[in-house]
Amino acid sequence: MAVIAVIACCDTKYHEILFVKEKIQAAGMQPLILDISTGPEVPIRADISREQVLTMGGYTWEQVCTMDKSGAISAMTDSICRMIFQLYEKKEIDGVIGMGGLQNTVVCSAALRLLPIGFPKLICSTIASGFRYFDTVVGDKDIVVLPSIVDFAGMNPISEAVLGNAVGAMIGMVSCGGALIETRGECYIAATLMGITNDTVMQAANELTEKGRRTISFHSTGIGGSVMEDLIRKGVIGAVMDLSLHEMTAEYFGGYGYSKGADHRLCAAAQMGIPALICPGGIDFACLRPDELFEDTKERGYVWHNKNLTHTRLYEHEILEITKTIVSRLNQSKGKTEVILPLGGLRTLSRPGEIFHKPDTIRKMRRIFEEELKPEIIFKAYDLNFCDPEFAHICAEEMEGLLKAEGM
Repeated sequence: MAVIAVIACCDTKYHEILFVKEKIQAAGMQPLILDISTGPEVPIRADISREQVLTMGGYTWEQVCTMDKSGAISAMTDSICRMIFQLYEKKEIDGVIGMGGLQNTVVCSAALRLLPIGFPKLICSTIASGFRYFDTVVGDKDIVVLPSIVDFAGMNPISEAVLGNAVGAMIGMVSCGGALIETRGECYIAATLMGITNDTVMQAANELTEKGRRTISFHSTGIGGSVMEDLIRKGVIGAVMDLSLHEMTAEYFGGYGYSKGADHRLCAAAQMGIPALICPGGIDFACLRPDELFEDTKERGYVWHNKNLTHTRLYEHEILEITKTIVSRLNQSKGKTEVILPLGGLRTLSRPGEIFHKPDTIRKMRRIFEEELKPEIIFKAYDLNFCDPEFAHICAEEMEGLLKAEGM
């Protein structure tokens, strides 16, 4: 019988826990209730009590009672992380549901992020709405997030409908999904892209596919780069065609918007020594919402990407500083690495007369690559625009060459 773990506070969410428990049982599966409450009284008994959860983290309930709220939540977070991961490793659970408000969401999220991509995991949360960033809820994992719509304060027709759907979704994932990543020993090439580099990267990926290669594409905003770096370290990715480095720009400006936390880009491939083809596509602009615009946005110049996002130009010194960071990380490379630079532009709207046309800046980038990359790294520059079909073909050919040089 499939077992679905339910993480929630038994002191405040007991009505919702009992409802979810009955729904899981009605579907012929076994609920496993884990209590993460830190309040004084617990009206219902959990299958794994808060005292048992805390023991996993090396704490006692008596210790936690003496802590302030922040300390108690920290202790519970550490403990539930250890508990859930142990249950997963021992194959004692087939899926996990977390539910609650901000506190419960943060605690549940920390535990669910430890589970691998593909394992069924869902959070029904009061904060999954409005302008909340999803990185605080899902991190770099495939956590399904369902807005609770109403607060968790007793059952009502809305909470019954939403929690019923949450259980239904989990039952569906457990019954029909749950497959973990399996590469069966094949070499998968990671490719990075975004809207302004999409066509070139897709053409290159398609050409590699025609040669019998396998590719996995990652969107180079949000968690795309972070997930890719993680999968490289786990051995899922065997080579990388990293042609869209926009997350480096996000890092330069302190992690604006949805690209927060991408501060380890380019490091995994370098450290793991896998073949890497690199192009600084998309590092010449900032992708900003209207409330994030720089004070000198008009001076910089910008275009509307859509009604909610602008593409704002960077100054030359910013682009060159980002280029130097790219070089410093690539110089850590242990494997075959090649950098290619299209002198005619790094994205769409970068041809002569267009807003992102900066040939003088790209020539200075070229000098940085030529002078500062370590000798073992190949560097090639082309009198082409990133969006030229010929450049896409070159990307595919150079990636293929790196793979063959490694006997792959």
